[in-house]
Amino acid sequence: MGAKEYNWSEIAKHPKYLELKSKKRKFLFGWWIAASVYYFSLPIISGYFPTIFKVKLFGALNFGYLFILSQFVVAIFVACYYTKVANRDFDRMTDELVREIQ
Repeated sequence: MGAKEYNWSEIAKHPKYLELKSKKRKFLFGWWIAASVYYFSLPIISGYFPTIFKVKLFGALNFGYLFILSQFVVAIFVACYYTKVANRDFDRMTDELVREIQ
């Protein structure tokens, strides 16, 4: 049984593929910028404004601890949101492309 041969240069020019690639690139680039700004704000704020990280909020917890922990929460949120969008939009668009190619 032989594997089916695909013309990858034709697939790369297919309008559905170009739309999928464009939407995915815009989505990922936007979230990459937002997550990078949030991630790099930690060393920038702690370097230039160290007193902010010493502000006590709840007992022994200060702003610094909560900001650091919030980075984990944001990372998990971004991963879950990407999964939701990928399952809803990108997978549907990929299925449509595969059906048209076959």
